[in-house]
Amino acid sequence: MARSIVDKSMVFLIAIVMMIVIAVIVMLASLRTDPVDAAVQEERIINVAIILERNGKPAATEILLYYPGNARAALLDVPAETGLIIKSLNRVDSIDVLYERGSPKAYLEEIQRLTGATIDWYLILDERSLSSLVDLLDGLSLFLPNRVSTVVDETPVVLPSGFTVLDGRKTLMYAGYRDPEVADTELVSKRQSLYQALLRRLSERSAFILRDDVYPAIQGLFTTNLKPESLKRLLHELGRLESDRIVLQRLSGAYRAVEGKQLLFPHYDGELVKDIVKQSLNALLNADATAIADKVFTIEILNGTPVRGLAQKTAEIFQSFGYEVVSVGNASSNYIEKTSIVDRYGDRVAATTVANVIRCKIVEDEAIPSVSPADFVIILGKDFNGRNCVD
Repeated sequence: MARSIVDKSMVFLIAIVMMIVIAVIVMLASLRTDPVDAAVQEERIINVAIILERNGKPAATEILLYYPGNARAALLDVPAETGLIIKSLNRVDSIDVLYERGSPKAYLEEIQRLTGATIDWYLILDERSLSSLVDLLDGLSLFLPNRVSTVVDETPVVLPSGFTVLDGRKTLMYAGYRDPEVADTELVSKRQSLYQALLRRLSERSAFILRDDVYPAIQGLFTTNLKPESLKRLLHELGRLESDRIVLQRLSGAYRAVEGKQLLFPHYDGELVKDIVKQSLNALLNADATAIADKVFTIEILNGTPVRGLAQKTAEIFQSFGYEVVSVGNASSNYIEKTSIVDRYGDRVAATTVANVIRCKIVEDEAIPSVSPADFVIILGKDFNGRNCVD
């Protein structure tokens, strides 16, 4: 009898030890998983804040929205003088008052609330590191609409109009130079031209900057919340970026004076900015898209499988691409074989773009009028694996 008790105790102890070992293995495996690589493999939208820091404050902030599925991207310019009610300070002020040198957490949290986009990571370059990076990349090619003539550190600098290649020092001069003949509204275009040129050069020189003898120097120029290997994976992925087809978006609003400062207050209390982000994300899905749609499409998702919670999980996927999910529920049957997209809006191109999110091949027109407010209805079938439709 005693031996039986001992045997059962040993079996129970061994089972506990095995569970602990398995848990440790799973935990270690999760720690080894690179977050950037996971996002690329799952074809999730990657949102990165790229910040040019001057004197400890953001001189320029661009939110890069990148879709690994087709290497398309959008850039959203967020001016440092954007005016908001800063709840943590209980006052109206420019968004950059929240910024701390090299630590943009509070600043980016406010931008996330403003745009409705989750910012995964950030890359910060100060003036010294931007200059060094440009020199490592052998210069940036930029189009200058007007001739620039100024003095930097008591040295005259002249940049001709037209296409020109700028070294690090001239890039800083260009970034900080304010052309008296150019309206304030054109400063956004200037900032985005600089960022687009930098992304283009990072793509062109991808093989060089990822070399074992070069990457440590590149990595040391960025302040980021990415680990070195994750930053390397991101730069590798951006080597695929179609930089000349980047969708350029800006935060629009009206300037008002507040306590002696000119602040840009977003239109419609920021709701327009959220719509712009959603429309940009929608456009990234379509590799042939040349313009941003002026509508945020709505979606209803119905689960036609026995898998519980599948419609809600799918809703999260579509929300990450900027769609508004108005309803989730169950289909008339939970034994539907093939996933389909029902077009209630009457736009075949838009419906196909919706289908591309989950690689669905079946797009149908609405045969019977419906009272549902959704533009498109997604009916999930057994071919849907939780991310994509598979044969």
